[in-house]
Amino acid sequence: MIKIEDLKRINMLAKMPDHLLKIISELAQLNIYGKDTLLFSQGENIDIFYMIVMGQVELKIPLDKDIDLIFDILQAGRSLGSSAMFSDARASYTAICQEPCEIITLDGEKLQNLFKDNKEIAYYFMAGVAGQYKRTMDRRIHTILKTLQRHPELQDRVRY
Repeated sequence: MIKIEDLKRINMLAKMPDHLLKIISELAQLNIYGKDTLLFSQGENIDIFYMIVMGQVELKIPLDKDIDLIFDILQAGRSLGSSAMFSDARASYTAICQEPCEIITLDGEKLQNLFKDNKEIAYYFMAGVAGQYKRTMDRRIHTILKTLQRHPELQDRVRY
């Protein structure tokens, strides 16, 4: 069983009431992964939801045998593997631990059943995922606009 205090350290669960976190704590597991541990690869069936307590995880898409597109490095408090909330979903990217990590995991099938049985948990969980997605998109938009400021030759060609 996971401590409720550990679940509160996960950004997407920050607003979830304690009585709901207790239910999640009974289903979740704490795992320790070493540096360079492959959590999942692009295209694999993904059936585990991950919440990083300590460490960092690199998200990348292999472009060819020599080049990877690294599009995010997740720190403690972030989560990944939201495809586990859907049956037979495939990973859109590869996730690798960049250092030793403590990660809380939830089995996707158990999570799906929990959502069916407890709509309040489903609401808070999905609101947390949506909030995380929005923060990620806002950060990426900010990065793109900052890049455009550094390249005035592109500004006339871009509408935003």
